Amino acid sequence: MRPHQTHRRPSDTKQWRAIRAAILKESDTCHICGLPGADAIDHVIPLAHGGTNDRTNLKPAHHNTGQRCNRVKGDRYTTPILKRSGSLNRPA
Repeated sequence: MRPHQTHRRPSDTKQWRAIRAAILKESDTCHICGLPGADAIDHVIPLAHGGTNDRTNLKPAHHNTGQRCNRVKGDRYTTPILKRSGSLNRPA
């Protein structure tokens, strides 16, 4: 088992669904591209890079919508340059 696997998000628990719903209720603006309509939660610092499931590390992001920002980002860090340029919005 890789070290980061001990910090996996609880993908289908009531607790995770409640956290996800609360974050999306606060804002549906994707933290990657800045557009509304986020439908998922992204780990700002990816679990693969030592991030945690702490709420301060979780932000709204597009995943299953036309933008697909979270899918394109994967386990990489986002940068202000990518966010401004919109380069994450290109289809993969």
